[in-house]
Amino acid sequence: MPAVPLSALPPATHELFQRIEGQVAQVRIIERRSGTRSSIGSAFFVSAAGHAVTNYHVISDVVIHPEDYTAELVLKGGAEPVPVRLVDVDVVHDLAIIQTATPVQSFFDLDDREPPQGARLFAMGNPRDLGTTIVEGTYNGFIHDALYERLHFSGAINPGMSGGPTLTGEGRVVGVNVATMGNQVGFLVPVKHARALLARALEAKDSGAQALLDTVRAQLLDNQQRVTERLLGAPVPQQTLGSYRVPGRWGTFLKCWGDTPHDPEVPYTVTNYQCSSEEDIFVSSRHRTGVVAFLHQHATSQKLGALRFSALYSALFSQDPEAVEATRQDVTNYRCQSEFVDVAGLPVRAALCMRAYRKFPGLYDLVLRAATLNASTSGVDTSLTLAGFTADNGRKLARRYLEGLSWMK
Repeated sequence: MPAVPLSALPPATHELFQRIEGQVAQVRIIERRSGTRSSIGSAFFVSAAGHAVTNYHVISDVVIHPEDYTAELVLKGGAEPVPVRLVDVDVVHDLAIIQTATPVQSFFDLDDREPPQGARLFAMGNPRDLGTTIVEGTYNGFIHDALYERLHFSGAINPGMSGGPTLTGEGRVVGVNVATMGNQVGFLVPVKHARALLARALEAKDSGAQALLDTVRAQLLDNQQRVTERLLGAPVPQQTLGSYRVPGRWGTFLKCWGDTPHDPEVPYTVTNYQCSSEEDIFVSSRHRTGVVAFLHQHATSQKLGALRFSALYSALFSQDPEAVEATRQDVTNYRCQSEFVDVAGLPVRAALCMRAYRKFPGLYDLVLRAATLNASTSGVDTSLTLAGFTADNGRKLARRYLEGLSWMK
């Protein structure tokens, strides 16, 4: 979306833009070897000492690879970029605090009062390196049943605007630009999380590379504990799938879908039922975490004999579930253990696979695969994926998940 010329803005918008434009800056991430930028985002000042709020995902390379990347700000009217230091982060809510070496004359006050539904808001940032832009939209409140708090903003938050402020016509910040789904569907981090992070950053003493990694690790550990307690706090609901009962929508933050492909030339049917948390946590451009997802496949056939169905069923079980994004620099290879278990009289073949996080000791991605073994021409294959959990919590959740399997005799 191109920058909006001041002459085209309504008087209130024009005045707001002129009053606060200097409080919003472009963030540039500089690749040290080439000395040039590798990505851009936005930030806005929140203290006279030069503290500014941006998104964690904007500066994640500086956290994960500080030897390769640094950050700088481009200020309104500034001839040269200004170097900044990374003070503190909130990886779960996708926020970070950076700071310039020199004070600033004007900055935003962060206020956590929620605007009324449908209020007119203004998002600011630097879309696609086109300069500071203001975008008008409306406030639609919190996303319902979300695992990670987000506000729904009906406005165009384009690439490069991440980390910029969204504010009322009075200049009161109500959220931080974080993501978009296109077609005027944008998402904001509630400003209360920026307030909490700023309060901590003002007291910060050590923001070295290892201290920041330790902070991210501690936040991921706290988050997975919160999710684990939420899931274990209630019994696993069951969903009917053929002649079986399988784990259903385990948490309100899970979105569930089902489908049965119809092909008259295929001598079997496979019904899929899947649930997943639609949000995740951005660790780096190639590593996501904070995911809960599961998939059931009910296979049945009236045409295949027991041997041919067994081969089909084995092929379903051997398929790898869709992996949560990570690279070899982020995680180890999966290590798996298989066993045959009895789940309330239902024989099940199960395999639990885990891979460790290299930079965040004690955190793992876990995949549980299980298949029922009680019938010759029908069965359920299921997989549970957990990203960013401790081994102990992952095993607890896997055991509880298996308890949701049963056979309708």
